[in-house]
Amino acid sequence: MACNSIVIVREVWDTRDLVGNILEDSGALRPGALQTRFEPEDLNALEAALRLKDAQGGTVTAVTVGAPRGGVEVLRECLYRGADATLQVDADPTALDDRALAALLAGAVRKVGAADLVLVGTSVVDGENALLGAQLAVELGWNHVAWVDAIESVAEGKAVAKRAIEMGFESVETPLPSVLSIGVALLEDDPRAPRSAKAMLKLKMKKAAIPTVAARDVGVADPLALVTTRTVGRAPVPPRVVETKTVDAENPAALQALMNEVLKGN
Repeated sequence: MACNSIVIVREVWDTRDLVGNILEDSGALRPGALQTRFEPEDLNALEAALRLKDAQGGTVTAVTVGAPRGGVEVLRECLYRGADATLQVDADPTALDDRALAALLAGAVRKVGAADLVLVGTSVVDGENALLGAQLAVELGWNHVAWVDAIESVAEGKAVAKRAIEMGFESVETPLPSVLSIGVALLEDDPRAPRSAKAMLKLKMKKAAIPTVAARDVGVADPLALVTTRTVGRAPVPPRVVETKTVDAENPAALQALMNEVLKGN
């Protein structure tokens, strides 16, 4: 059967290779200190949807909350990889928790319509939680399967998903429509490993219109009123101080004393 998928995609802060102090004294992020990137696990979710489309037909629609705020346009990147359509909800995701985001995204899913599966990355680097998929399923009234490694089949009103468990894997059957939270791809040949953007689609979709709707158009009059969890501060990990010592390599007693000190510390 053809499978129509909606993929939730997010633009997140790029926290790799941080240099210098990125926080103000208040704990707020220093303006301009961070770039952004496509949330890696959402890319894995997109790949899972595209593989279903390749194998069975159907459509892939990418949905996000908020306009681009950094160096990546996640919806356009989805088009470059083979998504059929996009939808952007006009709200500031950095001011919202997962409950408020789930309400907006559930409204967007209903607006797109005709979805068999909604796919989303399990967690994001911004908040290191895995709540959005479950919250979204609750808002939609659908079933939810978390930590999905692969979608084994979609047919006859149900999907079968594989996920890792202690010492092995299990296959989970869920009725359609359902929400699946896709885990991170760690291996190059992992079925979730994202494909590259296609040059032809880049040329074709570079100036494609990105449909945008207001929060009220997806049934949420005031997203901020739904927020219950707020970030009240951030603090960096204290830098590790590594003490160095110099000893005479030709002095056996000095070397032995250093070894004794190291072993004592362990």
